[in-house]
Amino acid sequence: MARPRAFDEESVLDNAMNIFWSKGFEATSVQDLVEETGLNRASMYSSFGDKKALFLRVLDHYSQKISTNRFAKLREMADGREAIIATFRDASRVGCGEGRHKGCLMVNSGMELAPHDPETAAIAQAAFSRVEDMFARALRRGMEHDTIARDKNIRSLSRFLAGSIQGVHLMARRGADEDTLADYVDTILSTLD
Repeated sequence: MARPRAFDEESVLDNAMNIFWSKGFEATSVQDLVEETGLNRASMYSSFGDKKALFLRVLDHYSQKISTNRFAKLREMADGREAIIATFRDASRVGCGEGRHKGCLMVNSGMELAPHDPETAAIAQAAFSRVEDMFARALRRGMEHDTIARDKNIRSLSRFLAGSIQGVHLMARRGADEDTLADYVDTILSTLD
């Protein structure tokens, strides 16, 4: 009979997520993961596999936990225009928060690994497609509420917005200040007019 796990899996994934998010995949060592998660190497390998397998689990965990919250307003707010505005303003505010210049783990990982890792590239592309679809649905709701002009090309604009939200995260990661991010977001949001 297998022994029950003596650790909280979500807590381990949170801690591993934080170290990958801060340092990136390549710069994170197995020793970093052992120290951050509190697991010994044997427990980590038997429970999660190698560093890459743990990283892929972390990306899924990030998508379920952080991305779901990050884009909640796009799914939940009735007026799509207001949802889009709130999503961008929140991304700008959080990106400039104290100690928050980490950007987006999915965007960071896509930039770091996608060019040479098809598995990470596929995960990053799927995440981008989900965000694009959420923007498309919000744009449709905005048109239904007559807060976004009905002559807008939904697919083109949703792709632009999905790419632009990645830009907000990249700018935050490089340390852009509040004024810079606010100007950038204002320009993005002007496409809704």
